[in-house]
Amino acid sequence: MVWVPLLGAPLLSLMVAPALAAPSSDARLTAVSPSNDSGAPLVAEIPADVAQQIWQVELLRLPPDSLSSWVVDPAPAIRARAADALGRLRVASALPLLTTLAADPDPRVRGAASFALGQTPDSEAAILRRWNTETTPEIRRVLAVALGKQGGPAAVELLMPALDEPLVAPGAAEGLGRLGVRKVQGAAHERVLRTLTLHISPLPVGETRAMAAWAMSRTPWTSGDLATLARMATIIRSDPDPNVRAWVLRAWTGLSTPETRSAVLAAAAVDTAEGVRIAAARAIGKQGMAGADVVLATLLKDVDQGVRLEAIAAVGACPGVSATGLLMPAFGSSDGLEAAAALKALAEKKDLPKPVAEYLSPAMYLSVRVAAAETLAEAPALIDLALHATESPLRSAAAGHLFERPQTRVADVLAVLVSSDPVIAQAAADWLQDHPEPSAELPLLKRMQQGDLDAIELRTFISALARVYEAGRIAKPAPEARTILGPLLGMSGLGADAAKVAAVLRLPVASADHPDRRLPVLSEVEDIVSARIYTDAGEIRIALRPDQAPYAVWNFAKLAEEKYYDGVRFHRVVPDFVIQAGDPRGDGWGGPGWEIPDEINRLRYDEGAVGMALSGPDTGGSQWFITLSPQPHLEGTYTIFGHVTYGQRAAEAIQQGSRIDHIEIERVPRLVDDPRSAPPDPQ
Repeated sequence: MVWVPLLGAPLLSLMVAPALAAPSSDARLTAVSPSNDSGAPLVAEIPADVAQQIWQVELLRLPPDSLSSWVVDPAPAIRARAADALGRLRVASALPLLTTLAADPDPRVRGAASFALGQTPDSEAAILRRWNTETTPEIRRVLAVALGKQGGPAAVELLMPALDEPLVAPGAAEGLGRLGVRKVQGAAHERVLRTLTLHISPLPVGETRAMAAWAMSRTPWTSGDLATLARMATIIRSDPDPNVRAWVLRAWTGLSTPETRSAVLAAAAVDTAEGVRIAAARAIGKQGMAGADVVLATLLKDVDQGVRLEAIAAVGACPGVSATGLLMPAFGSSDGLEAAAALKALAEKKDLPKPVAEYLSPAMYLSVRVAAAETLAEAPALIDLALHATESPLRSAAAGHLFERPQTRVADVLAVLVSSDPVIAQAAADWLQDHPEPSAELPLLKRMQQGDLDAIELRTFISALARVYEAGRIAKPAPEARTILGPLLGMSGLGADAAKVAAVLRLPVASADHPDRRLPVLSEVEDIVSARIYTDAGEIRIALRPDQAPYAVWNFAKLAEEKYYDGVRFHRVVPDFVIQAGDPRGDGWGGPGWEIPDEINRLRYDEGAVGMALSGPDTGGSQWFITLSPQPHLEGTYTIFGHVTYGQRAAEAIQQGSRIDHIEIERVPRLVDDPRSAPPDPQ
């Protein structure tokens, strides 16, 4: 199951993309970074065998000491690459080596190490030491973001004055926003809000303004002085950047008084930018306003479907709004998406005109039936749908709703565990990890005995069984356990829990350290430069980044060329956020049967960034997403492996259910004298 929420040095020299992937006439400026350059060394400076070996350590998540010889290599590019790999390991045991690299005489090495410290747990002390001694503004900017990721209350006091260092200020603003996301003490103080607001209005225009607005939007403010709130209202009405207007609106709404809220939200609801109108709809749903029914009625007629969908959700959430009259017209929508949203909103209001079960009729759109399943209250009906529904999205919706209900019993989930759909069964096993009852042991064993689980699904079952045994409420394992698990525990890559189960059953176990993973040579990847995605909404061209995320690029290209994505639909569309595809099931719960490691890098999640969808660290597979607006909060968590160069408007036209016809991968042609293109030696 994969959802989106809800720098490293390059490995290869980026080849020039073909003309087909050139920037398009529909490209638009974004509010975040003006450049997606990582500032890291070219791999042309790193011997191919060294690049391959460092990559192997990184991908297999080997111990940090495996990189120690490269940390002291005479070549700065190799030291920087080692820093990059250490950061991607994300383990505190990498700190001694990273501390050495963060003090390196070469600024490229220090920059890579500074970013890596931000990815490494327990690194606050090391970051503070570098902050107090580092003088290069570009590296201080990276350290400022790292402080936001790993720092405590002291980081607030360090980052506030850094907003006045021109080249450091964007990182300082981002760092404050990340402290706010983490709810670090002092990050939500009104003096921080006041300072961030002053870096938006008056000007200068620039990246600091955008990051300050983003930081304001991500921090849970509790108060703000009247002058600051007045400045924020002015920004919402008149700032030239729509992303800034939308971000500040998000922050301001929670602090505003009912008297001031209505006028600003009413104006935002007719803003020229759909992102601002979407922000207005969300704000009304969350905070309400006087005259909400009138403003929402306008938003429900918006030309942009994303705005209409958010307005429908707002009707369901906003108290005091009569939902039936506003939402019944949505049931006449031509694609079912607005009807599905209206059903959920009316259910939230407990105002559905007929029983939920009637919306499960096969005559209804699938999206409506899925929405109905997500509102069902009766466990038996949910179990029946999870086990017997024909369409996988309907099965997944019923199972997901069953698992989310606080009143769900272990017996209910065990009833779903027998599903012939292995993904549904895996989700049930995942739930059982948090509810390890003795009664789950035998059903888990019998489901594993059926043998239709891939390695990822089997690992989930074994982890659930490990939790059952760890609970200590089983005096003696079931007699069948050794017979069923004996052959299975011989598989590699089952994780540490396999060893725990093997110890309980006194069985041998294969190494659980690293899953089986085919590692391509980098020369297989470096020629992959772009992709053309043909959808029923138009063509989207992507410049791929094998220099920053070679494994993700290789994995994506491999699946595309095997026609894995042909006919797959976009299963997740969140207005002004992301469109997501890559699951043949069409419900967001599917994947290729393997997982790939994260390759976190310094590329920015601005509009049109292409990233890997995850359900946790190192859980990427086949699902990917495209951002519809800048999303800095995704950076440092989700691998970016490409960027839209043509067709962003087609991406914005994608709706849930839009179809991918096929994907073409483009490579740089190899020259005749390229040794990699030579025929094999006849000897």
